[in-house]
Amino acid sequence: MIAEKVQALEKENTELKEQVKVLQDICGGTVGLPKNCEYCSNFKQYYIRSGSTYHPVCNGYCVAGNRTKKRNTRDTCKAFAKKAYGKNYI
Repeated sequence: MIAEKVQALEKENTELKEQVKVLQDICGGTVGLPKNCEYCSNFKQYYIRSGSTYHPVCNGYCVAGNRTKKRNTRDTCKAFAKKAYGKNYI
């Protein structure tokens, strides 16, 4: 019974991968990240402390000189600079 469910999920996964490939061909390749503040290297996220942990909130600020006190993570601006992921940070 479990093996049948696994086979059904693998079949569905294969079909979904084919659909993604077709959509990427239609759109002209992989789709990049949107130019939202949350993906910008100039955006600094605000956090709140809850007990001993910190949680991100939807607001932050821009260090690129934009004089907006609170920026939403979905906002965009002309100072967008793509955030670098996967680098070695010390």
